[in-house]
Amino acid sequence: MKLRKIRYIIIVVLGYFLLKPVVPIDDYCSGLGAAMNFFFFGALILFVLLILTIFDVVGMIKSKVKFDFIPLLITMTIGIIYFSILELDDRKFWTKRTLTGRIEVEATPKSGVFKLYKNGTFAATLHNADNSCTFQGKYAIHDNKLELKRLDLSDMTQRVFTTQYFLDKNNKTLNPIDKSYGIVEIRK
Repeated sequence: MKLRKIRYIIIVVLGYFLLKPVVPIDDYCSGLGAAMNFFFFGALILFVLLILTIFDVVGMIKSKVKFDFIPLLITMTIGIIYFSILELDDRKFWTKRTLTGRIEVEATPKSGVFKLYKNGTFAATLHNADNSCTFQGKYAIHDNKLELKRLDLSDMTQRVFTTQYFLDKNNKTLNPIDKSYGIVEIRK
């Protein structure tokens, strides 16, 4: 019985490492690194499942032991969760998006997407030529002044986003207080 629990734990731990980059709870990235993570941990889970299945089939033939379907069910659950998250239009399905903005950085392959959510959180996504990373935190709006409560946002987004903006509803823009940053165009 103890050996069976260890089998389950191994698959769950591998599933955690497979799912961690795509679950939007903290900062996350996608691109080549995320694809390599998928192939590495996905192949590892399938390899472990294959080995466990072979042991179970041999055990069924030799000792008339029942086949253990739980590793297969755990693997299928991990796969369903992974591909369900990838298919979501908005990864934060538990809250509603209230504002979406976009910024293009001239003469560079960088761009950004900015989203505010009803639950008081934001997501700032930096797109580079080969990957994109999303950085999240909380925000507050007072008198059309948006303050992002994440001090390292400027460094993390390579100075594409700053932490303070004026909300200009007439022109549909977020104008940075620090003029060395670009203007974010509000799309929705």
